[in-house]
Amino acid sequence: MRLLLALLLTVVIGSGAWAQTVQYTTERPRVDEANDPDVLIQRVELTSQYTIIYMRYRSSQKSVFPRNTPRRLPFPLPKDLEEYGRTDGNTITFVASARLYVNQGEKAFKFIRAENIPVERQPNDRRRDVEAGERVDFVAYFERITPGYEVFDLFECSDRNRPGQTCFNFWGVHITNPAKQNRTPPAREPDVQARRTPPPATPTKPAPAPKVEPTPEPEPTPAPAPSVSMKGTVRDAKTKKPIVATVTYQLLSGAESDGNNSADSVLSGRLAGNYQIAAEPLSVYAVTAKAKGYFSQSDTLTVTKADKLRDFDLVPIEAGTKVTLKNIYFNVSKFDLKSESFPELDRLVQLMRENPGMSIRLEGHTDTVGDFDANVELSRNRVNEVKAYLVRKGIAAARIETIGYGPSRPINTNRGLKERPENRRVEMVITKS
Repeated sequence: MRLLLALLLTVVIGSGAWAQTVQYTTERPRVDEANDPDVLIQRVELTSQYTIIYMRYRSSQKSVFPRNTPRRLPFPLPKDLEEYGRTDGNTITFVASARLYVNQGEKAFKFIRAENIPVERQPNDRRRDVEAGERVDFVAYFERITPGYEVFDLFECSDRNRPGQTCFNFWGVHITNPAKQNRTPPAREPDVQARRTPPPATPTKPAPAPKVEPTPEPEPTPAPAPSVSMKGTVRDAKTKKPIVATVTYQLLSGAESDGNNSADSVLSGRLAGNYQIAAEPLSVYAVTAKAKGYFSQSDTLTVTKADKLRDFDLVPIEAGTKVTLKNIYFNVSKFDLKSESFPELDRLVQLMRENPGMSIRLEGHTDTVGDFDANVELSRNRVNEVKAYLVRKGIAAARIETIGYGPSRPINTNRGLKERPENRRVEMVITKS
């Protein structure tokens, strides 16, 4: 029995199961929609550092699964998620560029590692053979979802235009993840026993002679950590010419992070547009590239033990450019702005302050559900509400046009639950730069 307990203890410690305390567990979480019916989410655990997703894959009796209708997320995907797919039926793998998204792409949480399934970092990487009817349990580790977000999308890869390939994508995974609350620690109770029992008297002794401490030997200097960096090029998205930009970075998590690290910045080079930032190995950074006359661009970069490459192609602020404003929220069938919309609108206010010659047109769109005329009126009221917010922040009303198109300009078929939110949007068109 002792030998068995020792063996179990070794396995548990070796697997890292005791490395962190599980804060919240959701068994068999409710999932609104799944891309592959042969993979299920068994459990989701949240620790202080990870979002841990336990999945189960059961191979179909057929050699190739029938493809489901491709799904899209209501926000642009990083290019690396478009590059991979999987041939189902005999082999499985998990794509390293997978991400968790919350609040329609407001935040993204990157994949860290997987257990019991190969990880695909390049096309044609190794895969795991699966016999027909075989069951495979595997685990995927992601960055910790911010407390307060209780629904997420797991987007592993894109299988559009890839016949016979399916990705492990899930939409609307409901978990327990309450927001943090500021709690005042209870007052410490006085030590009653110590108060009632006086300490014993101590006889007076002559002060001892001062001791002469020997000079300590200097400690050896530890070997420096391996030097890694984040680097890349900042270019004009249209001309592909290098531009000078301010690249701001902030350490989010890692060995040197206390959760309150301040941001710092570097400039990209004038000739080639290159930038380079010294980084800590096994850390996560928030990086933003910003240049005058361009829309800024941000990303979250995970640095391992090698240099992290990330190029930024900035879209110029010029007449005719159209941008969909992310994270603008209204109540259903209403035009009152939710407070979650304010950070995005404040960034637009700052952009217009930095570019005083810029004028814009706000275009409102809805999905096709409901009365056509009512949807046109709703889209018009929503963009007028956005304009009113900008004016209250000091932007001249003459610089902002508004128009409501209602459901007349959809960007997809409007048929699925994942497509309709894409059509409920506010777009900004630069009319004068």
